[in-house]
Amino acid sequence: MANDLIDIKIAAPPKSTTAHTWVEMHLPNAQTLGRYCAWGIGRVIFSLGLFSLFGVTAALKLAITICQATENAVKKLLKVYDALPYAGVPMSQVIEASAVPVDEPLEIITDIIAAIESKQVMIIGEMGTGKSTLAQYLAYTIGGAVKVYECEGTPTDWSGLEVIGRGEDWVAIDRGMSNDLDDLSNQMKIRNKRGDGALASTERVIIVEEYPELVSKVGSSGEWLERHARRGRKARRFTILLSQYDRVAAWGLEGKSDLADAFFRIRLGKKAIAHAKSLKNEQLINWLKANQSHCLLDDMPLKLPPYREMKAATVRAGLTIVQPCYDNPIHAQKPPKNDLKPALGADLPENCSDNDRVLWRLIGRLGDGKSDSAIVTEVLGFTGKRYGEGAALLERLRKQFGG
Repeated sequence: MANDLIDIKIAAPPKSTTAHTWVEMHLPNAQTLGRYCAWGIGRVIFSLGLFSLFGVTAALKLAITICQATENAVKKLLKVYDALPYAGVPMSQVIEASAVPVDEPLEIITDIIAAIESKQVMIIGEMGTGKSTLAQYLAYTIGGAVKVYECEGTPTDWSGLEVIGRGEDWVAIDRGMSNDLDDLSNQMKIRNKRGDGALASTERVIIVEEYPELVSKVGSSGEWLERHARRGRKARRFTILLSQYDRVAAWGLEGKSDLADAFFRIRLGKKAIAHAKSLKNEQLINWLKANQSHCLLDDMPLKLPPYREMKAATVRAGLTIVQPCYDNPIHAQKPPKNDLKPALGADLPENCSDNDRVLWRLIGRLGDGKSDSAIVTEVLGFTGKRYGEGAALLERLRKQFGG
């Protein structure tokens, strides 16, 4: 137990000192002095680092403030700049130019019969553009008896139709137009007394080739044009005027805007392109140049059926059209000049329709030696997507007539 005791010495209390007592002070040794110097150097380094970070932070804050102020100033400047005239052009002109539609899709008319229902028609185009073919196509599609005024035609032109004025017979044309005026008066009398229904099956189409030439050479042409323009469609008289001239004066319509408005103008070929150029419509010009079936109905783009289809329709209708009877003293009933005969060896049943009989006679006359596809396309006129319909019709006719 004695070994576990610890000897504790208690320091003696300091002696009291007086003002004249010296206290012993020891200078730090080299090790202590080196430690204090190292600490001081470290403190200076940390202070310099902290000051540098503070300076960088202050500089970055100043840069951000400058950038934000610059951004706000530029935004305000843009508002003022946008209000300035565009490239020196007055603002009114900029708005007008921007309001013009660019490359909008064209609204193309494809149903010409529905489009021309309410007016008479002028067909304008240079030679070789298909004016006569289009006129016959319209006439046969609309339906009714067809009469043609033609002063320069050959015997093969307008085959199967009543043609007046060949060989520049202006007297015959004048007489024919005078009869047309009497016919128009009679039609209007019937309509006024008995209504529109009384004019059913009395339709008549009148085609005038190169009408402007008649203006100065046929005395009754002016009155004929005016009365047919005003009342022709009401009296079931549809007129188709053909010409190479597009000037109003050539038609005798100068100063007669009301008469000119009674006609639709169908422009073909170069005449259509020239009119589109006058409208300053580059898109319409390019569309007209793309295809020969593209033309204009007044200022609107019109797509006609393919020429081959229109030609086939005119050939077919020209051989089968039957002139209707008229409840009109001016037009006595006349038998058709070229009544078709039955095909040789063909037994025509009595219970078949008149239309089927005519088609079978047509096939017998024009289809001899031709293949079925040629009969369907060339004789019956079914082309493209309608070929299947024509083939079915041919097969039905063969079963019906035993061909």
